[in-house]
Amino acid sequence: MVLINAVLPFFGILLGLVILHELGHFVVAKLAGVRVEEFGIGMPPRAWGIRFGETLYSINWLPLGGFVRLTGEESANVLVEAVNDDSLAHRAGIQPRDVVVSVNDEPVHNAEQFAAHLRHALHDGSIRLVVQREEHSRHGSELTEYDVSLPVAPLGGDPSGPSAPAKPNEPAESIEATIGRIAGVQVVPDHRSLGTKARPVRIAVMAAGATVNAILPIFLFALAALIPQNQPAGPAMITSIVSGGPAQQAGLLPGDRIIEINGTTITNTNDVSREINLALGSNIEFVVKRLVGDVVTSQTTTPTDYQRISTVVHARLAPQPHRHVSHPGETVLDVADALAVNVTVVQDTVFGFGLDLPEGITLTFDDGKTYITQKDDTVLGLSGELLRRQQQIISASGLDFHNLEPGTVVEIPQGPTGIRITNGSSNLERSGEGVFAAVGSGWERTVDTLYLLRNRIRSWIAGGEGLEFSGPIGIARTTGEVVEQAGWLRLIELAALLSINLAIINILPLPMLDGGRIMFVLLEIVRRGKRISPEKEGLVHMTGFALLITFVIVVSYFDIIKAISGESTLR
Repeated sequence: MVLINAVLPFFGILLGLVILHELGHFVVAKLAGVRVEEFGIGMPPRAWGIRFGETLYSINWLPLGGFVRLTGEESANVLVEAVNDDSLAHRAGIQPRDVVVSVNDEPVHNAEQFAAHLRHALHDGSIRLVVQREEHSRHGSELTEYDVSLPVAPLGGDPSGPSAPAKPNEPAESIEATIGRIAGVQVVPDHRSLGTKARPVRIAVMAAGATVNAILPIFLFALAALIPQNQPAGPAMITSIVSGGPAQQAGLLPGDRIIEINGTTITNTNDVSREINLALGSNIEFVVKRLVGDVVTSQTTTPTDYQRISTVVHARLAPQPHRHVSHPGETVLDVADALAVNVTVVQDTVFGFGLDLPEGITLTFDDGKTYITQKDDTVLGLSGELLRRQQQIISASGLDFHNLEPGTVVEIPQGPTGIRITNGSSNLERSGEGVFAAVGSGWERTVDTLYLLRNRIRSWIAGGEGLEFSGPIGIARTTGEVVEQAGWLRLIELAALLSINLAIINILPLPMLDGGRIMFVLLEIVRRGKRISPEKEGLVHMTGFALLITFVIVVSYFDIIKAISGESTLR
């Protein structure tokens, strides 16, 4: 079941998001005339590959991530435009359209480097070139590397040879002249390399993957809206008010039905949570219905009318939880009174939501029937499953959910507005949207998700609940829990959220990621066209990659600890 519910869905979602991300780079690079050497799924070493045209499509052994390898990503390649007749290069077999990769194992990124390496190699009396040549076959074309040696005498040999130094008092030799004199070739930047393209084009190619991941959630959320799903029917009702909180100050009362927030119609508690979290740090207009005008009969008191009330509530950015340390002899009732909350809130905080039951204890009921508790059983859950009152289950367990150990720390979150809510009924409504409405919902949910993420970060910075990070193991567990608890349809929404996260992470100015590469182009603009050397840029990206792998390992370690302890990834 773990394989079906967690592993396969996780890798399926990851594979789809990665392919679409890399496809964004691929398409824009092709449109810009950049040679795409490889389109890879997973990370090397390579397991399998097939070539179509000039691109190798590969599947690699490490199943996380993917890549598109472009010609000249960090610099413009040096392309041989012409070979001088009867030159060393001509005799060694160098051809026009060859790309110079290195001289005596020193990488070549531009004509200036090529000339400098040739001068140094000339002193050694040996010039070894590595060139790439485009070879054509029935499967397409690919760049093949060749080792080429240029036989020259060391400097100081035959003065009439190609190693003859410049005469005194003559002007400095140009780069083109040096390359022509020593190697016998003329070179130009490779127009198929990314490094030769205009800066806006390079930025567009690098940002294309994140752009696809930012747009994809619109369609995923729209697809989720198209499929009919069960939703709580509501209405959203206030069950309790935190003493001294914004809701109490605004005049809201337990029993109020929330019908609008900031002009948005409210159907259930999910709507309330979303609207409040979208407006953290600002004032929110609540519209509620309040029961008034009771008619008293011989047996009952019946409400006869609703009063529509509008009020403004401030949504706090980082409210601190109410905290109480129990004294000897205190019960959950005493703590509930001290914190001005319902007793079930205290019990859920101390003993787990629904009152957790240890695995493997035998419940024996008055009618002689027994039940052995399973993992994750709760009093609330068994009450519905066994059709027994909660108090019967508590009595049968022999556990004390009333008294507290002295020193027990009870922290009750206040929430941004200081209200607790529930759906007024347990009914579900099955609904879906039309195509045009679903696309609008997809756009709205994508924008809302970005606002929610922004507010989550703002809350953390202001001293609220800390951010949590998950690696591949944590995301796989989350996927499994979503499938188990909410069904396969919810995977569409999970994929949309992961796509948004992938877009944001990739566009951040972090080494090795797309945003880090874009940052080097922006630095080039600031430096008025002067590029940072490819060696330095490569070192930065390599260091960033090492730090990224270390971070993933550390996060995965804590994901494993959570999995062993049984802690859920869902909140």
